[in-house]
Amino acid sequence: MVESAKYVSSDPTKYNKNGKCEIRTCSASVIFHVINIRTDIEFVFSAGGFHTPCVLKTTLPFKFSNPNAPLYGHLSSIDSSATSMRLTWISGDKKPQQVIYGNGKSQISQVTTFSQDDMCGSTFIPSPAKDFGWHDPGYVHTAIITGLQPSTIFNYKYGSDAVGRSDEIEFRTLPARGSDELKFLVFGDMGKAPLDAAIEHYIQPGSLSVVKAMVEEMRNGSLDSIFHIGDISYATGFLVEWEYFLHLITPLASKVSYMTAIGNHERDYAGSGSRYTYFPMPTAAKDKPWYAIEHGSVHFTVISTEHDWTQNSEQYKWMRKDMESVDRSKTPWHRPMYSSYNSLITVDATFRNVVEPVLLANKVDLVLFGHVHNYERTCSIFKSECWAMPRKDENGTDT
Repeated sequence: MVESAKYVSSDPTKYNKNGKCEIRTCSASVIFHVINIRTDIEFVFSAGGFHTPCVLKTTLPFKFSNPNAPLYGHLSSIDSSATSMRLTWISGDKKPQQVIYGNGKSQISQVTTFSQDDMCGSTFIPSPAKDFGWHDPGYVHTAIITGLQPSTIFNYKYGSDAVGRSDEIEFRTLPARGSDELKFLVFGDMGKAPLDAAIEHYIQPGSLSVVKAMVEEMRNGSLDSIFHIGDISYATGFLVEWEYFLHLITPLASKVSYMTAIGNHERDYAGSGSRYTYFPMPTAAKDKPWYAIEHGSVHFTVISTEHDWTQNSEQYKWMRKDMESVDRSKTPWHRPMYSSYNSLITVDATFRNVVEPVLLANKVDLVLFGHVHNYERTCSIFKSECWAMPRKDENGTDT
């Protein structure tokens, strides 16, 4: 399949008035940014566009020097203690590997993978993952780093003697539970974009500037954790694009806790959530992707708008119990309750009517949503009515 492509548009070939070629292109070059996807790659020169391609020339396969290399390590929280972290990475080798951290401590990885037979689809909308979108995912390694101290800098590296190890990476642990201050970023629907001028099946151009801005926040010491609240890579059946996304976020996710919530594009087909494996979260089960966690003094309640949230559902009962157990909470979800872009696929009034009273009853301070690809904020709102607007305090801060 075509993973990415570029148009060759600067063609100096010229013809005279009789149609005879006067200047012919002798050579040209094009540059691709390539990442280690473990499998051999070929470059194809074709004419006729994407719909009716005519292959003119194909290179011999190129092999990666180390297709089993450990790649794309990313951190996430497993609980509210700030003393343990999960590290997840990908390798072409199925044998367990290690994460080495601190003063010689180490943990062995647990290894999982999946096959093309595990991919979902439907009669009406076949998934590319069942056909030309499939790419061998390699093996997903995950290990728990324990014995950490809050707000402390640690170093780690991962891999094995057989396949090599990553560079040594520095990360700062989260503030202790109940700490006065937490610096976190929340966003949804980021996706990815190529680092060259290539064309891929789905591109979110803004993702490059978002990642760049977040890296700056991290370098300035203004970032403790990240919450990506759904629609993560937009791979949508093209498996290799998960790896493009992981490559894009590695400068961030390898150094701070990168938490996720599920969005509609992580569950394009009903019942497909059990294979969502690149970002293991502290959930009760893979296909029950709701969880609660505390970073510093902030209690996060993370739910899934793609699963049953109606009254008496398992998720609703869990959500209500969790919110009743805390005094104040901040809650990131995917599909919004309110939006100026008011359509049936954007705002579900039934969802709002069922869940919003639970938020008010438990004095939830802030609710964060993704799904709509625009920034918007509201006043203090309930049942579509504005109850209060922010006011400036003596420092000029909206409160």
